[in-house]
Amino acid sequence: MKTANAMGLYTIVTGMEGPCIPIADKVYRNVHPGHPEEVLAVAKVENIDAIAISCNDMGLESVGYCCDQLGLTGLSYASAKAASNKLLMKELLVKNGVRTARYFNIHNLEELRNVVRKLSFPVILKATDLQGSRGICVVREVSDLESSYREVMSFTHKDYCIIEEFIEGIEFGAQAFVFHGEVLFILPHGDETIMCKTAVPIGHYMPYKMNEELSVDVDRQARNAIKALGLDNCAVNIDFIERDNRAYIIELTGRGGANGLTDITSMFWGLNYYEMIILTALGKDPRDVFARRSVIPFAAKSEMVRSSNSGTVKSISIPHFKDSEINLFIRNGDEVHTFTNSNDAIGEIFVKSNNLENCKIILDNIIDNLKIELQ
Repeated sequence: MKTANAMGLYTIVTGMEGPCIPIADKVYRNVHPGHPEEVLAVAKVENIDAIAISCNDMGLESVGYCCDQLGLTGLSYASAKAASNKLLMKELLVKNGVRTARYFNIHNLEELRNVVRKLSFPVILKATDLQGSRGICVVREVSDLESSYREVMSFTHKDYCIIEEFIEGIEFGAQAFVFHGEVLFILPHGDETIMCKTAVPIGHYMPYKMNEELSVDVDRQARNAIKALGLDNCAVNIDFIERDNRAYIIELTGRGGANGLTDITSMFWGLNYYEMIILTALGKDPRDVFARRSVIPFAAKSEMVRSSNSGTVKSISIPHFKDSEINLFIRNGDEVHTFTNSNDAIGEIFVKSNNLENCKIILDNIIDNLKIELQ
């Protein structure tokens, strides 16, 4: 939103409360961003020139639907649906020979008990229609299987979920960008996670170092996965896991990565990645922006702001450090929750420097000096 405003564009927001509301030119509060027909109706009334989303899958299908219906530039409705449903995504990945974990679709406990005999523990149960680590459980013992299944099904809006083999390995990811069928870049990044119901990413960093063999494999799997889902004219966020020097795709989606990933991509390249996303949505060429990237990339790091307690925000004190940005999602009087998944994040911190060690020092200083008092 800040970038769109700086570009002199008239901005319209649908739905949720949040930091975009106060800086938009117009807001449709009663239009749910996840309801394509509602969003399309607004798009027609406003005669929009472009539609875009970043860091959130909720409105992804609405973006694709409007692009198809109005002839706008962006990912297709079919691709958006594939990226928003983990079952459809897995089917397309397997069909197109992309390396991913073995999986099964299950509708009830009987199917679960039959399928689990074909897998070794631990396994992972996933709701197919959620993001931010919600509706995902790693199950390490057969005694926890039924309760975990019931928990996952309590989150999902579907009458099924999927069960996968749990690949023990190193989690990492990549940001990518596709314009008119050309993959402009695939940029791997490191992930920092904590274990809740599953591994929850709390921070990311660039560059991510890997050997040449793995680097080639990551590039191949990423390009094949992008092609499998038909993603085009959009940013792409990809989750990987590495085992035995081989890259497995966990999932991918057609928008910029959340939890600071889109911002540190800007910092790493020394450009405004959001500008590339907006220009593409407008039907313009983003490659000029990318061509101006730094010859020697920066190191960049992000981390979620998290609370170890629940309560109401009483006061906030934000420090100021060079080459950093702090975005808080809260203000005095807001309720916060003990962190269990990315939806509990109360802010994000982004830093850049010449190397990752300095990034960590700056970020730690910010966290030490960021004061949020609860009551």
